[in-house]
Amino acid sequence: MRFRRSETILHSVVLLAIAAYSVAGAQQSSTPVLHGRSSGQDRTSPGQPREGSSNRLYSTLPDDVSGEYDFEHTNESIEIDIQHNKLSGYISQLGDAETDNNTPLTFFFDRASVDGSDLEFQTRVVHGVWYSFQGTILRGEGKTRADEGYYVLHGVLQEHHPQDRMDKSADETIARRVVNFKSMRQ
Repeated sequence: MRFRRSETILHSVVLLAIAAYSVAGAQQSSTPVLHGRSSGQDRTSPGQPREGSSNRLYSTLPDDVSGEYDFEHTNESIEIDIQHNKLSGYISQLGDAETDNNTPLTFFFDRASVDGSDLEFQTRVVHGVWYSFQGTILRGEGKTRADEGYYVLHGVLQEHHPQDRMDKSADETIARRVVNFKSMRQ
């Protein structure tokens, strides 16, 4: 009785191994295809993240778009850095209020993301102001990457002035404008 049970188990293992081998062989000869699972209610298109999903976003921008871009005035800039599909950077400008006139201010990105060619960031609040941006980086008029304007940071820049001057809030004044900031010479 004991011999028959182990013989049956051995026979089952051999059959499973043969089945796995034949399936693996069939899979190797066919073209790989991704198949999505759906409950019939999911209506998002491929590549479009679902609401509340934690899909990792990827940059389709050229590798050399990182660098400095002109900001609003001379000696002011936006530093864009995209590495490993993560956006980071800061805005550097001179203060223009009574208390910080001509003082260098740095607005580090607080939140930032890159999705395909789309960029989005928000800065920290500095001296009662913070910035948000939504846009992309386009190819500019420069002939080489060493030229000014080889790339252009294009989109909508919003300058936020919170009422309490300390924290971001829904109760704030917002100045919104379309911008085209040229990349600086490298």
